Amino acid sequence: MPTTTPDGRRRPTPALSAALSLLTGLLLAGCTRDADPGPSSTEAGPVEVVRSMNKVLRKRARAVLAQDWTSFAATLDGRRARFVEGEQVFFDNLTQLPLSEFSYRVEEGTVVRGDGGYHAVVQVRLQLDGYDTVPVVRPKRFHFTQARGQGLRVASHRDRAWEQRNDVDVQPWDSGPITVGSGLGVLAIFDERTAPRSAEMIAAVEQGIGQVGGLVPYGWSGQVVVYALSDTVMLEGLDDLPAADAGSLDAVAFPVPARPDDPDADIASTRFLLHPRMLGTPPGQLARLIRHELTHVALGERDDEVPTWLGEGIAEWVSVQSLPIPDRLISQEAIDLARRGLDRLPADEEFHGEDQAANYGISWWACEAIVDIHGEQVLWQLLDELAATSPADQPDRQQQLLQMGAAQLAREAERRLLATYG
Repeated sequence: MPTTTPDGRRRPTPALSAALSLLTGLLLAGCTRDADPGPSSTEAGPVEVVRSMNKVLRKRARAVLAQDWTSFAATLDGRRARFVEGEQVFFDNLTQLPLSEFSYRVEEGTVVRGDGGYHAVVQVRLQLDGYDTVPVVRPKRFHFTQARGQGLRVASHRDRAWEQRNDVDVQPWDSGPITVGSGLGVLAIFDERTAPRSAEMIAAVEQGIGQVGGLVPYGWSGQVVVYALSDTVMLEGLDDLPAADAGSLDAVAFPVPARPDDPDADIASTRFLLHPRMLGTPPGQLARLIRHELTHVALGERDDEVPTWLGEGIAEWVSVQSLPIPDRLISQEAIDLARRGLDRLPADEEFHGEDQAANYGISWWACEAIVDIHGEQVLWQLLDELAATSPADQPDRQQQLLQMGAAQLAREAERRLLATYG
């Protein structure tokens, strides 16, 4: 069969044509992340498609920063009425946030054609002014459609199945209406059911920031983002929770990395989230819990690699310092365990198990014993030195600094706890 055209140019052989088609498909579809969960074709040129996507996304980001709904709506596929209605909620959510940076960038290797348009993974770059030290970058899977005579338009910015497969963290402002409250050093995220508690919550966090800041001897910004939501979806989706059962946690402080897929990424901020059941507790109990979590926020990464009893014990110790001694409540489980006699401190692997309530109390009183014997400065010195010591060498370092091992410290905690609570 001839393989030249009348003008003498070579005609691609069938095998070469197939290879070229495959190459075009790879250029458009790529192989990064989970790009294509369904049928697709690759008819359009990838460079032009990506350029058009980024153009409409720049308009979308500028509209958010300018709080300009009309310009934002102009980037949407207006034929999809329910989608546009949902985007109004999303826009309202974003424009409540104090954004110092907000932008989008298409991952070129993830663009695929399908469902009457194009799918693409988009990196969303967002920084909360005064709360994040660096922007936080998260992926989303967008769908774009072609509007006649108008270029590409956004037809979806969520793909829940893709998010689940790729273990993507979803923020409350992505999922439904939120109310954002703010105070001195506080950015609080509520939903429709928890918003009525916003003033009370923000006041408690403001007061807690002052109390914790007066005790924790580290350079802390005194700024915090707190989530007070009516469901546990976000809590259950957090990585590396200290307990296997998220429902057993009253609250949790968690780091927010600049990039979730990079273990060496900077930490943009440490935030905390309250379990919904805690929002209905008495004000004093809630305020103590807030001080506990704020202590973790103030410590940042300092307590990540120390024994759990020390990190949690310090947070409990700080949380009660503003209370009169008769109001410093402890669990009955901790009292019962102390009455049976203590010969060790709670181990990391069992801390959040069935004896969790007792372990918090014992850890708190281990810190009370350290302060009583050596002074408050040594408690912070112990934290600093153990944070800089490998786990295998931490018991020896503790022995050198405190002149007592874990067993003796446990007995000192037991003695003081029972002297106070019987």
